[in-house]
Amino acid sequence: MILEETCPRCGTTFHEPHPRKPGRPRRWCSQACRRAASEERRAAANGAIAVEHVPVAVTLEEHVRAVLDSPAACRRVLRDIRERSEAGLLQDSRWNSVQSEIERLQPKPRPQLRWGHR
Repeated sequence: MILEETCPRCGTTFHEPHPRKPGRPRRWCSQACRRAASEERRAAANGAIAVEHVPVAVTLEEHVRAVLDSPAACRRVLRDIRERSEAGLLQDSRWNSVQSEIERLQPKPRPQLRWGHR
């Protein structure tokens, strides 16, 4: 699968493979844009020019996919949900569906069989 991204400097679209390679995601369409953006940021820090950052819209599905593609991100989400649950921060009714999913993740206890009884 290939995702279409937009360069925040010039607005040109470029293609990014999915799942992404390890490391930082590609942000610029070319080395020239990357260098020019770096120069613009340096000049702006010195007060020479103003910089306009073009926001890139990312859907909820793209965020979810990025988390699910990373074991470290999944582990962190699960740990944070556990910590919030232990702290009682999931008692609000808007978290009911999350609580239901947590309960579905927990294994069901199996009845124990005794020797000679089936």
